Amino acid sequence: MTSLAGKRIWVTRPATQALALIALLEAQEAHAVSLPLLEIAPPLDLVTLDDALMRLAQLDLAVFVSPSALDAVFARLQGAWPSHVPVAVVGPGSVQRAREYGIADVIAPAEKFDSEGLLAEPRLAQLSGQRVMLFRGDGGRDILPQGLQDRGAQLEKIAAYRRLPPAFDAVQLGQQLAAGCDGVIVSSSEAAHYLFTRFGADHIQRLQSLLYFTPHPRIAAALAEHGATQLVATDAGDAGIVTSLCRHFNRTP
Repeated sequence: MTSLAGKRIWVTRPATQALALIALLEAQEAHAVSLPLLEIAPPLDLVTLDDALMRLAQLDLAVFVSPSALDAVFARLQGAWPSHVPVAVVGPGSVQRAREYGIADVIAPAEKFDSEGLLAEPRLAQLSGQRVMLFRGDGGRDILPQGLQDRGAQLEKIAAYRRLPPAFDAVQLGQQLAAGCDGVIVSSSEAAHYLFTRFGADHIQRLQSLLYFTPHPRIAAALAEHGATQLVATDAGDAGIVTSLCRHFNRTP
């Protein structure tokens, strides 16, 4: 892997999720700028979440849509995760977070890191009569819960956290644009939407001209819908993203 020395890279994940990626970028001598396009907050209904956590031992499977869902659950969980309950997650970041929380049995896609990829895993092919709890943010795509129900799961959907708009304003965004941007890492379609809709029309053309790095075609499509034209697909996971950036910026002309 070659260096990213001098490259000013925006990391748009929620602040706590950005730390590991920022550390990897800085290890490659990039100037990593945390610019969260999503804020993560506790759910409005903590009673329902706490009640769900008291019944974890009764489950056959727990599904987490993101590292934020894992963080939200373990922030409220009293005691250890029940060792007999496997956990299903979508991407490498969630796999790593689940391991950090001491979960031994983790189901995850080997290649396609999204809801469709997880539903293709053999262990989720037949869930008839199984008690499954899905931890996610408020709202979200319906593909995963519908897929689990189609496989026969007795599904309970639990809002573990809320996604809020970015906390910075158009003035702060303008300051970051003025300071320079060699690339923007965008890890969710919702973040892409906020970037182009929350700050008025003053910065739209400049935002559309930036170079975007994203690990999923759905996110790239969301950026393209808002007029972004420089889109680079990255490998999955933090290390994969950084490797992809290094590869891009150190190409031989």
